[in-house]
Amino acid sequence: MSEQATLDPTSDQQEAESASVDWAKLRRESGNALRRRTITHIKNRTTDLAEGPMLVDPAVYTDSARHEQERRVLFRERPVLAALSCDLPAPGDTFLFDETGPSILLVRNKEGKVNAFLNMCMHRAAKLVTEPKRKVRMSCRFHGWTFDLDGKLVGIPGAEGFKGIEKEERSLIPVPVAEWHGLIFVRAVPNGEPIDVEAHLGKDFARELAHLELAQARPMKSTSFGVNANWKYAMDTYGEGYHFATLHPTSIGALALSNIMSYDNYGPNHRMEMPRAEFLEYSDKPEEEWPDTTYNGLYYIFPNVVINVNSIKGGKQFYGISRIFPNDKVDEATTVITTYKPASMKEFDEEEPWTEMHDFIVKVVSTEDYSVSQEGQHNMMYAPPGFKPVLGANELALQNIHRHISRLLEEAGN
Repeated sequence: MSEQATLDPTSDQQEAESASVDWAKLRRESGNALRRRTITHIKNRTTDLAEGPMLVDPAVYTDSARHEQERRVLFRERPVLAALSCDLPAPGDTFLFDETGPSILLVRNKEGKVNAFLNMCMHRAAKLVTEPKRKVRMSCRFHGWTFDLDGKLVGIPGAEGFKGIEKEERSLIPVPVAEWHGLIFVRAVPNGEPIDVEAHLGKDFARELAHLELAQARPMKSTSFGVNANWKYAMDTYGEGYHFATLHPTSIGALALSNIMSYDNYGPNHRMEMPRAEFLEYSDKPEEEWPDTTYNGLYYIFPNVVINVNSIKGGKQFYGISRIFPNDKVDEATTVITTYKPASMKEFDEEEPWTEMHDFIVKVVSTEDYSVSQEGQHNMMYAPPGFKPVLGANELALQNIHRHISRLLEEAGN
């Protein structure tokens, strides 16, 4: 495997930092700072705002050529979150990531390092791994060519038929991968340049993500489902609470207040908080009388990831990670929602609160949010000339996302 294709995820520097930092304290301080701002908004009946509304060209959602450019520039040429460390926790564990186009194989080697390769046998390009199980070696089901966990070809059945073929030249093709504080990013560029996660996220935003201690989270349940809408229309439903009272009156709207948001911008990334209804119970009390909360808001990793750090009854907390990927067609997308139990919840042995919350979120997104996304996408395809949807000043997170996408596409076109 090329040294250029990966960074060491367990560097001494990262281990030393994790050992010396009180992540729980940072997480609590960060959450309280955001809650403090949000409660001020509740009292004043205000919300964070952009300078004004923003008009969007419908072609952003309907143009096939732009769609293909987005898939290349945003999802293949840039780092994309493929998995969490806990999705392949032990040596020999494999994980398949097919959502950005090429099939990518993640595998943790004997030393505990994550490698990433095109999931392609070097014999005749068949898919090497089809079931992500723990393995000592990886054998192709087509003809049995076998590779070790570092991608080296170690076995060719009927080797006499391949005289002159050097095993060293038939190692699996690496793609860049980096594991950082529990997040595993890949870039779907064979033999590409390494990924610097902190530079990609930005130092301040990276710090906010680090204190979530995602490396110790435990996966509870994962669901993948499609939506007949452009990936950005699906993504837009995650970026504002303006619709809570009207679209989700008996689900999310019963738990969170509508059209109030605290917003922190970190370049293309952001963090935001929509106030939970429980905030009303103590919003008029002094801050020292506020109860502890496990709600830390939503973290958005550009271009397609939302990490929902939220509460379950009984003082429990869940991490809900939603990832939206564009499909081949401009009006089709795939959503992968995975619910994790945070490291701070390890004293709870039961799984039901987390799996039940997972099912609730999936139902709300698939039947409520995406019903509107599909209807709006259909109407957008047939909108008359001159029509432009509008993102309000209270939808500033969406404005920021769309501006960054447009900027990157323009830069790629030059």
